[in-house]
Amino acid sequence: MIKDSLIELSLVIKNEFVEPVSYVFKKFCDYDFVISEEIEYNPDENEDRPISEYITIKSYLEDTEDQKGKISSIQGSLALIRIVCDIQELSIKKIFKKDWAEQKFPSIEIGETFIITNDKELISDSKIIININPGLGFGTGHHPTTKMMLEQIEKYDLNSKKILDFGCGSGILSIAAKKLNAKEVIAIDTDDLAISSAKENINFSELSRIDLKVGSIEIIDPDKKFDFVFANISSSIISKYSDILFSKINKNGTLLCSGILNIHMEKTHLKLEKSGFKLINSYQEDDWSCLEMKIV
Repeated sequence: MIKDSLIELSLVIKNEFVEPVSYVFKKFCDYDFVISEEIEYNPDENEDRPISEYITIKSYLEDTEDQKGKISSIQGSLALIRIVCDIQELSIKKIFKKDWAEQKFPSIEIGETFIITNDKELISDSKIIININPGLGFGTGHHPTTKMMLEQIEKYDLNSKKILDFGCGSGILSIAAKKLNAKEVIAIDTDDLAISSAKENINFSELSRIDLKVGSIEIIDPDKKFDFVFANISSSIISKYSDILFSKINKNGTLLCSGILNIHMEKTHLKLEKSGFKLINSYQEDDWSCLEMKIV
């Protein structure tokens, strides 16, 4: 029997300890982790985003018989992290799924252009609002890879351009592209739940004409080409499909990819160059890299 409740796990930590704790949550929890900060500022008044020393990281387990074993594994992993990191005790409580879905997550400003929020009442005269209803399976845009992708996407002139979002997840990048006046956006993912989440977020953002497809890049028409391909996925997938990605992009087109750990950046970059791409720039944040490649 499926219960209408979840087990919420919450931990207040310093920013520098996000990576090891988020890895533990991602490994053992049933749903993606969410990061929030208790900060107040108004970007429309040119206020700088304050730096918060502490953040709250949360994740969720289904309220089932095996949740005790998962919590035990998480506690054990956190105990090992405490050997080198000063982190607080894990907070555990039961919540209703409907309450989780209806709560407002802190809005996130990314770059100079975007605000990601699930607050439908939020209005900005100077920013592009991306309305995300995070659901229970996908994040809300806090991850460094999403942030780096959006920071580069905002610099592109996407007006009348054709976009492929390869591994679309929650659909954030597709929504951003459409709000930047892309002519055509196709979003693909092998995960049915990702496509469902993206569809919900596209509707939540009151957008249309984003073509969602379940599957990998092979499902795209062999003769179809794009001006931009966004791939926030993983270094192994990017490397595996590097030749196909090259074949899907127009001359002078751009591949922007992330989900790449810094330790895999050079290997991924070389594989893409071998397929014919030219490296334009690379970006790093925490343990993650973003590559901007072109066909020239």
